[in-house]
Amino acid sequence: MSDLPQIGRFVWYELMTPDTEASRAFYTDLFGWQWQDEDMGPELGLYSMAHTGDAYHAGMIALPRSDVPPHWAAYVTVPDVDRACEQATGLGGQVLVPATDIPGVGRFAAIMDPSGAAIYPFKSSNPDQPEAPTPEPHGFFCWRELLTTDVARCEPFYREIFGWRVTSDEMPDFGEYWLFHRGEKMESGMMPLPEQASQAGAPSHWLPYVAVDDLTGAVEKAAARGAQVHCQPTDIPDMGTFAVIADPQGAVISLWKHA
Repeated sequence: MSDLPQIGRFVWYELMTPDTEASRAFYTDLFGWQWQDEDMGPELGLYSMAHTGDAYHAGMIALPRSDVPPHWAAYVTVPDVDRACEQATGLGGQVLVPATDIPGVGRFAAIMDPSGAAIYPFKSSNPDQPEAPTPEPHGFFCWRELLTTDVARCEPFYREIFGWRVTSDEMPDFGEYWLFHRGEKMESGMMPLPEQASQAGAPSHWLPYVAVDDLTGAVEKAAARGAQVHCQPTDIPDMGTFAVIADPQGAVISLWKHA
Protein backbone atom coordinates (compact mmCIF):
# COMPACT_ATOMS: atom_id res chain seq x y z
CA MET A 1 0.00 0.00 0.00
CA SER A 2 3.05 2.28 0.20
CA ASP A 3 2.56 3.45 -3.40
CA LEU A 4 -0.99 4.70 -2.79
CA PRO A 5 -1.49 8.42 -3.41
CA GLN A 6 -1.75 10.36 -0.16
CA ILE A 7 -4.22 12.91 -1.55
CA GLY A 8 -7.85 12.05 -0.91
CA ARG A 9 -7.07 9.94 2.16
CA PHE A 10 -9.26 9.95 5.27
CA VAL A 11 -6.77 10.64 8.04
CA TRP A 12 -8.75 11.81 11.06
CA TYR A 13 -12.19 11.76 12.64
CA GLU A 14 -13.60 14.12 15.22
CA LEU A 15 -16.57 13.84 17.54
CA MET A 16 -18.36 17.07 18.40
CA THR A 17 -20.55 16.45 21.41
CA PRO A 18 -22.30 18.39 24.19
CA ASP A 19 -21.02 16.02 26.92
CA THR A 20 -17.40 15.01 26.46
CA GLU A 21 -17.16 13.04 29.70
CA ALA A 22 -20.21 10.91 28.92
CA SER A 23 -19.01 10.37 25.35
CA ARG A 24 -15.56 9.39 26.54
CA ALA A 25 -17.05 6.74 28.83
CA PHE A 26 -19.39 5.44 26.10
CA TYR A 27 -16.71 4.94 23.45
CA THR A 28 -14.18 3.56 25.91
CA ASP A 29 -16.70 0.91 26.87
CA LEU A 30 -17.76 0.22 23.27
CA PHE A 31 -14.38 0.19 21.49
CA GLY A 32 -11.82 -0.04 24.27
CA TRP A 33 -10.38 3.35 23.38
CA GLN A 34 -7.99 5.15 25.71
CA TRP A 35 -7.81 8.93 25.81
CA GLN A 36 -5.11 11.58 25.84
CA ASP A 37 -5.96 15.22 26.52
CA GLU A 38 -4.13 18.15 24.96
CA ASP A 39 -4.55 21.85 25.75
CA MET A 40 -4.95 23.53 22.33
CA GLY A 41 -4.92 27.08 23.70
CA PRO A 42 -7.61 29.63 24.54
CA GLU A 43 -9.39 29.40 21.18
CA LEU A 44 -9.70 25.61 20.88
CA GLY A 45 -9.52 24.58 24.54
CA LEU A 46 -9.10 20.97 25.66
CA TYR A 47 -8.83 18.39 22.89
CA SER A 48 -9.21 14.70 23.69
CA MET A 49 -7.67 12.07 21.41
CA ALA A 50 -8.81 8.44 21.34
CA HIS A 51 -6.18 5.76 20.84
CA THR A 52 -5.46 2.07 21.15
CA GLY A 53 -1.86 1.70 22.22
CA ASP A 54 0.19 3.79 19.78
CA ALA A 55 -2.60 3.98 17.17
CA TYR A 56 -4.63 7.20 17.34
CA HIS A 57 -8.16 7.06 15.94
CA ALA A 58 -10.08 10.28 16.58
CA GLY A 59 -10.44 13.51 18.47
CA MET A 60 -13.27 14.91 20.57
CA ILE A 61 -14.29 18.45 21.43
CA ALA A 62 -17.26 20.12 23.05
CA LEU A 63 -19.80 21.46 20.56
CA PRO A 64 -18.87 25.04 19.67
CA ARG A 65 -22.52 26.17 19.36
CA SER A 66 -25.82 24.98 20.77
CA ASP A 67 -27.46 25.05 17.32
CA VAL A 68 -25.00 22.47 15.95
CA PRO A 69 -26.16 18.87 16.50
CA PRO A 70 -23.74 16.24 17.85
CA HIS A 71 -21.90 14.59 14.98
CA TRP A 72 -18.78 12.88 13.69
CA ALA A 73 -16.58 14.88 11.30
CA ALA A 74 -14.06 13.44 8.82
CA TYR A 75 -10.78 14.98 7.61
CA VAL A 76 -9.48 14.21 4.10
CA THR A 77 -6.09 15.19 2.69
CA VAL A 78 -5.74 17.76 -0.09
CA PRO A 79 -2.65 19.43 -1.60
CA ASP A 80 -3.97 22.93 -0.89
CA VAL A 81 -6.73 23.70 1.62
CA ASP A 82 -7.36 27.20 0.28
CA ARG A 83 -7.75 25.82 -3.23
CA ALA A 84 -10.18 23.17 -1.93
CA CYS A 85 -12.35 25.96 -0.51
CA GLU A 86 -12.34 27.76 -3.86
CA GLN A 87 -13.27 24.54 -5.64
CA ALA A 88 -16.08 23.86 -3.16
CA THR A 89 -17.82 27.16 -3.87
CA GLY A 90 -17.28 26.76 -7.61
CA LEU A 91 -18.87 23.30 -7.55
CA GLY A 92 -22.03 24.36 -5.73
CA GLY A 93 -20.89 23.86 -2.15
CA GLN A 94 -20.16 26.24 0.71
CA VAL A 95 -17.27 27.05 3.03
CA LEU A 96 -18.37 26.61 6.65
CA VAL A 97 -14.99 27.25 8.25
CA PRO A 98 -12.32 29.05 6.17
CA ALA A 99 -8.81 27.65 5.82
CA THR A 100 -7.26 27.75 9.28
CA ASP A 101 -3.86 26.77 10.65
CA ILE A 102 -3.45 24.44 13.64
CA PRO A 103 0.11 25.14 14.87
CA GLY A 104 2.27 22.06 14.67
CA VAL A 105 -0.53 20.00 13.09
CA GLY A 106 -1.57 21.38 9.70
CA ARG A 107 -4.18 23.45 7.92
CA PHE A 108 -7.86 22.62 7.60
CA ALA A 109 -11.23 23.95 6.53
CA ALA A 110 -14.84 22.77 6.75
CA ILE A 111 -16.80 22.67 3.52
CA MET A 112 -20.33 21.62 2.64
CA ASP A 113 -21.15 19.69 -0.52
CA PRO A 114 -24.12 20.65 -2.76
CA SER A 115 -26.45 18.35 -0.79
CA GLY A 116 -25.52 19.76 2.63
CA ALA A 117 -23.02 17.19 3.93
CA ALA A 118 -19.91 18.59 5.64
CA ILE A 119 -16.35 17.35 5.20
CA TYR A 120 -12.96 18.74 6.25
CA PRO A 121 -10.11 19.22 3.73
CA PHE A 122 -6.78 18.88 5.53
CA LYS A 123 -3.07 19.30 4.78
CA SER A 124 -0.70 18.04 7.44
CA SER A 125 2.50 19.82 8.42
CA ASN A 126 3.94 16.45 9.53
CA PRO A 127 5.02 13.31 7.64
CA ASP A 128 2.25 10.99 6.44
CA GLN A 129 1.16 8.41 9.00
CA PRO A 130 1.07 4.72 7.98
CA GLU A 131 -2.13 3.19 6.65
CA ALA A 132 -4.26 1.19 9.09
CA PRO A 133 -3.90 -2.60 8.93
CA THR A 134 -6.31 -4.44 6.61
CA PRO A 135 -8.69 -5.81 7.68
CA GLU A 136 -8.89 -3.24 10.43
CA PRO A 137 -8.76 -4.50 14.04
CA HIS A 138 -11.44 -3.85 16.65
CA GLY A 139 -11.84 -0.15 17.38
CA PHE A 140 -10.27 1.11 14.13
CA PHE A 141 -12.16 3.23 11.60
CA CYS A 142 -12.59 1.05 8.53
CA TRP A 143 -15.00 2.75 6.10
CA ARG A 144 -16.93 5.98 5.44
CA GLU A 145 -20.05 6.55 3.43
CA LEU A 146 -21.83 9.60 2.07
CA LEU A 147 -25.61 9.43 2.37
CA THR A 148 -26.83 12.19 0.11
CA THR A 149 -29.95 13.70 -1.41
CA ASP A 150 -28.09 14.61 -4.62
CA VAL A 151 -25.74 11.96 -5.99
CA ALA A 152 -25.48 13.67 -9.39
CA ARG A 153 -24.02 16.90 -8.00
CA CYS A 154 -21.89 15.27 -5.29
CA GLU A 155 -20.04 12.93 -7.65
CA PRO A 156 -18.10 15.71 -9.50
CA PHE A 157 -17.74 17.70 -6.26
CA TYR A 158 -15.72 14.98 -4.53
CA ARG A 159 -13.95 13.82 -7.67
CA GLU A 160 -12.58 17.30 -8.34
CA ILE A 161 -11.65 18.29 -4.80
CA PHE A 162 -10.14 15.02 -3.56
CA GLY A 163 -9.01 13.45 -6.82
CA TRP A 164 -11.09 10.32 -6.34
CA ARG A 165 -11.90 7.98 -9.21
CA VAL A 166 -15.60 7.12 -9.18
CA THR A 167 -17.28 3.83 -10.09
CA SER A 168 -20.76 2.47 -9.42
CA ASP A 169 -22.35 -0.92 -9.08
CA GLU A 170 -25.69 -2.46 -8.17
CA MET A 171 -25.85 -3.74 -4.60
CA PRO A 172 -28.49 -6.42 -3.88
CA ASP A 173 -31.14 -5.01 -1.51
CA PHE A 174 -29.46 -1.58 -1.53
CA GLY A 175 -29.64 -0.38 -5.15
CA GLU A 176 -26.92 1.54 -6.95
CA TYR A 177 -23.83 2.26 -4.87
CA TRP A 178 -20.95 4.56 -5.81
CA LEU A 179 -17.34 3.96 -4.82
CA PHE A 180 -14.66 6.62 -4.46
CA HIS A 181 -11.19 5.19 -5.20
CA ARG A 182 -7.82 6.57 -4.10
CA GLY A 183 -5.50 4.92 -6.58
CA GLU A 184 -6.41 1.23 -6.46
CA LYS A 185 -7.91 1.42 -2.98
CA MET A 186 -11.63 1.86 -2.31
CA GLU A 187 -11.57 4.92 -0.06
CA SER A 188 -15.27 5.53 0.60
CA GLY A 189 -18.79 5.02 -0.70
CA MET A 190 -21.84 7.05 -1.65
CA MET A 191 -25.52 6.21 -1.83
CA PRO A 192 -28.84 8.07 -1.82
CA LEU A 193 -30.06 9.05 1.64
CA PRO A 194 -32.52 6.28 2.61
CA GLU A 195 -36.14 7.36 2.45
CA GLN A 196 -36.74 6.38 6.05
CA ALA A 197 -33.88 8.59 7.22
CA SER A 198 -35.06 11.47 5.04
CA GLN A 199 -38.60 11.22 6.42
CA ALA A 200 -37.15 11.29 9.94
CA GLY A 201 -35.47 14.60 9.12
CA ALA A 202 -31.90 13.37 8.67
CA PRO A 203 -29.82 15.62 6.38
CA SER A 204 -27.17 14.48 3.92
CA HIS A 205 -24.15 13.37 5.94
CA TRP A 206 -20.95 11.34 6.05
CA LEU A 207 -21.24 8.16 8.12
CA PRO A 208 -18.03 6.66 9.58
CA TYR A 209 -17.69 2.92 10.25
CA VAL A 210 -15.70 1.35 13.08
CA ALA A 211 -14.64 -2.31 13.07
CA VAL A 212 -15.77 -4.52 15.96
CA ASP A 213 -15.05 -8.15 16.82
CA ASP A 214 -18.62 -8.93 17.91
CA LEU A 215 -21.26 -6.87 16.13
CA THR A 216 -24.30 -8.23 17.94
CA GLY A 217 -22.58 -7.79 21.28
CA ALA A 218 -21.48 -4.26 20.42
CA VAL A 219 -25.01 -3.24 19.40
CA GLU A 220 -26.46 -4.71 22.60
CA LYS A 221 -23.82 -2.99 24.71
CA ALA A 222 -24.41 0.35 22.97
CA ALA A 223 -28.18 0.11 23.44
CA ALA A 224 -27.79 -0.82 27.10
CA ARG A 225 -25.75 2.34 27.60
CA GLY A 226 -28.30 4.66 26.04
CA ALA A 227 -27.59 4.51 22.31
CA GLN A 228 -30.41 4.40 19.77
CA VAL A 229 -30.19 1.64 17.18
CA HIS A 230 -31.14 3.07 13.78
CA CYS A 231 -30.28 -0.07 11.79
CA GLN A 232 -30.06 -3.56 13.28
CA PRO A 233 -27.20 -5.84 12.14
CA THR A 234 -27.49 -6.30 8.39
CA ASP A 235 -25.43 -8.59 6.15
CA ILE A 236 -23.66 -7.51 2.97
CA PRO A 237 -22.86 -10.82 1.24
CA ASP A 238 -19.16 -11.74 1.07
CA MET A 239 -18.16 -8.50 2.77
CA GLY A 240 -19.46 -8.25 6.32
CA THR A 241 -22.24 -7.10 8.60
CA PHE A 242 -23.07 -3.57 9.75
CA ALA A 243 -25.34 -1.72 12.13
CA VAL A 244 -26.02 1.99 12.63
CA ILE A 245 -26.41 3.62 16.03
CA ALA A 246 -26.73 7.10 17.49
CA ASP A 247 -24.65 7.45 20.65
CA PRO A 248 -26.37 8.72 23.83
CA GLN A 249 -25.63 12.32 22.79
CA GLY A 250 -27.07 11.81 19.28
CA ALA A 251 -23.96 11.42 17.09
CA VAL A 252 -24.51 8.74 14.44
CA ILE A 253 -21.89 6.09 13.72
CA SER A 254 -21.85 2.67 12.05
CA LEU A 255 -20.39 -0.56 13.43
CA TRP A 256 -18.84 -3.11 11.09
CA LYS A 257 -17.84 -6.77 11.39
CA HIS A 258 -15.62 -8.09 8.60
CA ALA A 259 -16.78 -11.31 6.93
